[in-house]
Amino acid sequence: MRPRSDTLFAWTGSACSYGCGACPLDEDSAGLQLAPLLHSLTAVPARLGRLVILLGGEPFLRPDILRLLAGVRGVGCVPGVITTGGPLVYPQLREKLRRVGLAYLRLQLFGAGASHDRVTATPDGFARAVRGVQLWLDETPACAVDIALSPRGRTLSDVVAEIDAVADALARPQLQLIVALDPHRVADLDAETWQRLAARFATWNDDAARPLLAWEGLPHAAPPGLLRSVPLQPSFVGGTPPASCLGRTSALAQASPDDAAQPCANSFNFVRTGAAVPYATEARDCMAYTAASPRPGRDLWLVENDRLLHYASDSGDFSDDEIAHVKDDLSHLFVDRSPPGVLDDFIEGMRRVLPDATCEPCPQRGSCARRFAVVDGAPYAQQEARIVTFIAALRGRVLDVGCGEQLYQSELLPLVRGGQVEYHGLDPDESSLSRLRGTLPQGHYYLGGIEQFRPAAQGFDRILCLRALNHVLDLDEAVGRMAEMLMPGGQLLLVECTPWAMLRDADQVAGADQAPRAGHQHFRNVASDAVLPLARRRGLRVVEHQPSSRSGTNQWLLLLERPGDDRA
Repeated sequence: MRPRSDTLFAWTGSACSYGCGACPLDEDSAGLQLAPLLHSLTAVPARLGRLVILLGGEPFLRPDILRLLAGVRGVGCVPGVITTGGPLVYPQLREKLRRVGLAYLRLQLFGAGASHDRVTATPDGFARAVRGVQLWLDETPACAVDIALSPRGRTLSDVVAEIDAVADALARPQLQLIVALDPHRVADLDAETWQRLAARFATWNDDAARPLLAWEGLPHAAPPGLLRSVPLQPSFVGGTPPASCLGRTSALAQASPDDAAQPCANSFNFVRTGAAVPYATEARDCMAYTAASPRPGRDLWLVENDRLLHYASDSGDFSDDEIAHVKDDLSHLFVDRSPPGVLDDFIEGMRRVLPDATCEPCPQRGSCARRFAVVDGAPYAQQEARIVTFIAALRGRVLDVGCGEQLYQSELLPLVRGGQVEYHGLDPDESSLSRLRGTLPQGHYYLGGIEQFRPAAQGFDRILCLRALNHVLDLDEAVGRMAEMLMPGGQLLLVECTPWAMLRDADQVAGADQAPRAGHQHFRNVASDAVLPLARRRGLRVVEHQPSSRSGTNQWLLLLERPGDDRA
């Protein structure tokens, strides 16, 4: 298992191996003792199965480290450790760690080669760490291993080269390589630097032979091409290390406000302004360009009978470039056909809008907002049919993550009432759960988020997460929790949306703003490509993938399966 939001940490106070030369701590005067640790853990509510990570200094310098790890296991928790890795070269230690059930190991690197050796004051520290982890992985495949690369005191260019060096040295697909940035040191980097970095690593996680690359401490200004990893939150038991301890600050990326999940918008409006020009069949006769806009990416003209109707967006939730991307690159635009305030009918309540081919030869295209035309037919019909087919074939124990707005009750009701499906619904909104209990009383319902959900030991045959992934606080943890709960051969259906825009009149905008669910409900606008490496790290294979695209819609579908019988 890997760290989650409920993970606990215990500071061993072991003699420091980081060579700072100023640390007053040693194993006799400070640090954790077994009895206080066990006392602290037994007082933790719902501690069973909870990960407890020991860190230092170097925990393996503690002569009683194995007793501490065994004590963690003895009270029902799961032991983990953060280490510089060198002691793992000893076969006797690796065997003893397997006996105490070490389930998580985070290798702390301070660079590649000599950089790491200088900080740890060990001439061959990097080579020993790499060799030790390789041996550990070969002998203990069930233990989750992360490699944390700290760029402390080095430039971003240095770190880029070190990423390649570490990945070459530890070319194992089951590993996660985390670049633990200090968010305060990188906050002032310009957009061009981040774009170059994102381009450099854009296809990294497509290579299944490499470790999964994730980044801790990314500011919001960083582009979406870099996979974010939520920093470990230091919740300590049995004593707290001093804030100045290099072992603490290097091993744990301290969360800043930029690292916390921030609400964001998932859509914006193009609002009808009232302006109109006559429709023309030929570009040379079109008058739309005469109403030139200083920001044509935020304007458009909609073909309606014999007129072109003008729409404009004043959204502050998305930048000009983001709005132009949705409009011009993807054309993820939809006309709202519903009465004001009605947001739920995304089958018949909206129609797709695509660029009008008339504009292609027009010499005014660079300064004109461009014409768009409504496409006949329900835009999500094909994807909805696929979802309905999947739900109609459900059997066994089913978990519905974010079930409150369940739109497929007509398919679920006969399956649950007939006993083919044992339905479990999870949602953080009690009022939504109450409504669902009224229509589907045979189900089992849980209030809360997926990150904190701890069901009975038995797993699930199928898990649904339909348009709920953008609402979770921790994307990586949410995917991990769902993967862990899948039975061998079980399947996980993820459906989510990337940003989109609605063409509305003023009354529809006012109604949407006043609707009960209006406001920033999302924490991200994740694309399926960002979810794929998280699923791969959990051993899930792709059964079906329908990404959002210009030729499709902004809604994507990802069907994943846990193969085999290994649930490690």
